Amino acid sequence: MSQRKLSAEKLQEIHDLAASWGKIVARRLEGESGSGLDMDFAAMEEIAAVAARGLTEGTLGTLLEQQAQSLGTEACCPHCGYLCTVGYQDRPLAVKGGQLTLHEPVCYCPDCRRDFFPPQALPGSGQPRLQPHRVADGRPE
Repeated sequence: MSQRKLSAEKLQEIHDLAASWGKIVARRLEGESGSGLDMDFAAMEEIAAVAARGLTEGTLGTLLEQQAQSLGTEACCPHCGYLCTVGYQDRPLAVKGGQLTLHEPVCYCPDCRRDFFPPQALPGSGQPRLQPHRVADGRPE
């Protein structure tokens, strides 16, 4: 998996965007119940926490889905190199600020009789995909 870090400027941009979504949440509440002046601070804090959990779940869910879609429909078994179909299995995840269900890519190799998780990062264009050495009939040595 990639170890890419975002710049401080990009992180600040994301923070500012999320803060503007917080303003939208507050305006929607004001429209439903009149004024927000009749709430105590604990109620306001609960609303902010719920909004933050929703933002966390939506952001992580979308990013993980984009990663999974980049895999394609087949992956090579890391042990024997057999080309296996990529399937998906739902798995609950507890993350900072919330929970979500990961639609996790998984593969099963019928030759090795083992499950494996396909790699998230694919080689760049023009770079070889490394596979274990295979003999002419497609079976490992």
